[in-house]
Amino acid sequence: MGHWCRICGRSRPNEKFSGKGHKNHICKECSSKPKDEIEAIDQTEEIFNFLSQSRISEKNIARLDALKQSANKRISELAAVIQEVARACPHKRRRLKFLAKEHKPLLQKLIETGVLLPWE
Repeated sequence: MGHWCRICGRSRPNEKFSGKGHKNHICKECSSKPKDEIEAIDQTEEIFNFLSQSRISEKNIARLDALKQSANKRISELAAVIQEVARACPHKRRRLKFLAKEHKPLLQKLIETGVLLPWE
């Protein structure tokens, strides 16, 4: 029974993890990646997790504000869009329906950034 790597998302055998890798859930292969790349993956995952919460709180909005200041353009772009969504509709229930009805440009931004897949 192995462990799950939070960076690459694979389930790996124990031998693929170092001592600290077990605790941090990062395999040896991913731990050799640059720190900036690991942080970008973690921050992207954090931003996407805000959408799965039942309510995006004020603390979450403040965190998104901090992520908007990131040097990584993709992270700052994602954080800005999700922060707009959080301000428009912080509750998860019928969020997409509300955005489609009341905030079509914001829904289009979600599709353009890759947060949502386009439908036809």
